[in-house]
Amino acid sequence: MRRVTLLLLVAVVACDDGADVPKDSGVADAPIADAPGTMPMLTSFVPMPNTIPANTPTMITWNWSYAIEPTFPEPTCSIDNGVGAVTRGQATVVTLTAVTTFTLTCTNYAGTAQRNAVVAIPPTAPIIGSATAAPTGLMSGVPTSVTINWTYSNFPSPAPTCTLEGLGAVTPGGSVMVTLTTSRSYLLKCTNGSGSSTYVVTINVNECASGTHDCQSNATCVDNPNSYTCQCNTGYSGNGDVCSAQTACTAPSTGCDTNATCIGPVGSTACVCNPGYVGNGLTCTRLLYAFTTSATGNGNLSSWAGAGGATGLAAADAICQAAATSASLPGTYKAWMSDQTNDAYCRVAGYAGKKVNNCNLAVLPTAAGPWVRVGDKEPVAPTIDKLISPYRVTYRYASTNENGSEVTFSDNIYTGTLDDGSYSASTCLDWSSNSFSVRGTQGEIAGGGTSWTDAYSIQDPTCDTVGRLRCMEVSTAGGALPTRHAVTGKRAFVTSVSGTGQLSSWVDAQGLSGLAAADAICQSRARYAGFANPQTFKAWLAYYTSSISNRIASTATPYVRPDGIIIATSRADMTDARLNAPLYQNELGQYESGTADNTGGVWTGMTTSGAATSTTYSCNGWTYPYSSYTATSGRFDLADDRFVYASLNTISCATAQRLYCVEDQ
Repeated sequence: MRRVTLLLLVAVVACDDGADVPKDSGVADAPIADAPGTMPMLTSFVPMPNTIPANTPTMITWNWSYAIEPTFPEPTCSIDNGVGAVTRGQATVVTLTAVTTFTLTCTNYAGTAQRNAVVAIPPTAPIIGSATAAPTGLMSGVPTSVTINWTYSNFPSPAPTCTLEGLGAVTPGGSVMVTLTTSRSYLLKCTNGSGSSTYVVTINVNECASGTHDCQSNATCVDNPNSYTCQCNTGYSGNGDVCSAQTACTAPSTGCDTNATCIGPVGSTACVCNPGYVGNGLTCTRLLYAFTTSATGNGNLSSWAGAGGATGLAAADAICQAAATSASLPGTYKAWMSDQTNDAYCRVAGYAGKKVNNCNLAVLPTAAGPWVRVGDKEPVAPTIDKLISPYRVTYRYASTNENGSEVTFSDNIYTGTLDDGSYSASTCLDWSSNSFSVRGTQGEIAGGGTSWTDAYSIQDPTCDTVGRLRCMEVSTAGGALPTRHAVTGKRAFVTSVSGTGQLSSWVDAQGLSGLAAADAICQSRARYAGFANPQTFKAWLAYYTSSISNRIASTATPYVRPDGIIIATSRADMTDARLNAPLYQNELGQYESGTADNTGGVWTGMTTSGAATSTTYSCNGWTYPYSSYTATSGRFDLADDRFVYASLNTISCATAQRLYCVEDQ
């Protein structure tokens, strides 16, 4: 025990005898009892500052107070979370990644006291830096547990909660169950009270490993993030779909059909039907032809060359058959035309009558088709039931004539037929009149959707107008187009959603405006459709100095619709006023009707070359929804120059139009 010595001062006083008291009286120091120890009693604990930035080394001064000062004996103090021993007023460097509670502990022999203090981090919205999905290549159609992992490029506070679009809540390193047949992307979204961040996570399906590809036996399947490609094996050459032996096969020992190609030496041969034919290679059946007549005329078909004195639909069929015969085309041909008694649907299927009456059969025939173009044998349409509404599936437009040469797009075709294949009630008096006071339904030569057969939603052309005929080979039981995986290329689609010229008002705009909003809309739609790399999509849209050449990278890679049909072979081909096929398929794979006039409209703001028109014709930079402002608009159901330049300055910015979207990188 600590001892304390007190010095006693004795007063000197006079005695009666006058004697002095000695200076040193000989009285010793006297010990007294120790003072009692006092347990520390903390009344405050104050770090300064008490809010610091995340992941940043920061000097904090630690201060506290006691209920009794000074505490006796003086305690020793420490702070947890790596701070260690400290004295009052001492400063130490602290680095935090999250809000942290610090505990001060002070101790002497009499006891221990503790007090807590919180050092906060300013609220910070998450920023996702990267995200991955494993395994990287799923088997097609097999339920698989996929682990999702991600990191932040900052230190969000408070901790975010995260979801994977369509799959629910996820945590870093957590798993989700998926069953996919093709690769697709999901939106990872992490949110806290300060904001949110998104990141596209792609889950890839390996069609090659799954065996779901259609590469033939002398080609190798090569997986890629979007689909797969077929590469000819060593010793073979071709495009991957057809690989021919570099040493030619010797017919007829191969056994291949005369309309097939041998792709291997005898003993290991595989026969593949040539373009325009379908079958197993040993037997190949020719696909049906469709063409547009080189001959032209008015609504009185009996006046056409080749009519042979016939009238009405009989004249139309005679014109088609004469054209086919002159070009040595095999088969029987009829015009895609209707009158009051017979619908085009029934006629090209090899029957008579009205579609509503099942073409005079017990059930409606559906097997006619498919058809290919004369010349390059590119597919035109699938079976007849898919050609009409509600499907409206067309591939390449049938713009070649009976000789395989392209006809001019400026002419239309007389049809008298609605997009369901039935009589339109507008047929130039059943194709007997060329009067300017009578009208007949026409279709677009380079049209898709509805416009290929019924191009005018308001008023049909008069019957003195010059037109052509669409001739289709008759079939009561057609085959099927050969299976083929989608062409590898940059994907393109027209949006399934529409909106005014104020693009920021669209649901998918993500809070952006102008061209940035347009790109965000395309990326949102691509992601929703499950494309593997939606973040690369941009709108085929221009404004002022931002022409297509400034916005979309130059490429020699084809642009393809979701169905694999090439619409253009390059960016340059996209800006030459003519597409290979109309871009009327949306991101979900549906074929839009796009009838005519404004109903097939797409905001473009550009000329046919991709150059921006002007600020005047772009809804003021795609920010105004007012009817007093206008913008350049295209037609997604057409493949000529009108696909981007159908209307220079007459489409009101209050009108609902769509967007074209293309893969850019």
